[in-house]
Amino acid sequence: MLNPVPIVHLHHFPTMAINVLQAAKHLCEVSNYELTNLELQKIIYISHMNYLGENKKPLVRGNFEAWKLGPVHPKLYHHVKQFCANPVEESVFSEIKDLNPEHEKQTKILEDILEIFPSGSANVLIEVTHWVEGAWKKVYVPSKNNVIPQKYILDEYNEIITKKPWG
Repeated sequence: MLNPVPIVHLHHFPTMAINVLQAAKHLCEVSNYELTNLELQKIIYISHMNYLGENKKPLVRGNFEAWKLGPVHPKLYHHVKQFCANPVEESVFSEIKDLNPEHEKQTKILEDILEIFPSGSANVLIEVTHWVEGAWKKVYVPSKNNVIPQKYILDEYNEIITKKPWG
């Protein structure tokens, strides 16, 4: 008699990282298109850090870089840079697919972080992402856009969990 084949559910496999533009589109939709490029960058970075810390895998594909105003995902920056400090408009995401229902875990972390840092939180987001023991601070060099290693982002998550610098 053959051994029965175990039933394997999709949730047992590692979830692939999502496209940063899909993450940004989702955040903009949830916020009624009130977020700026800077706010999107920081909310996605903090979401990515938390997801990486909790799941040991990245939330979004690609790398964040250490720019003057904090961690920046270049693909997202170049897609929405025309809005400068104004809210990103819906039209910029017209060709970007929505996240799928199987991305429930990823959308939850994005929405949870957005709830903590709603539109208008740019200054607080800069302060949080410029933390003296954070990943950005470790690699930032003026006029260079150094990649922030995933390990540094994970280390930052672990430092925040351990030290609770913001209470």
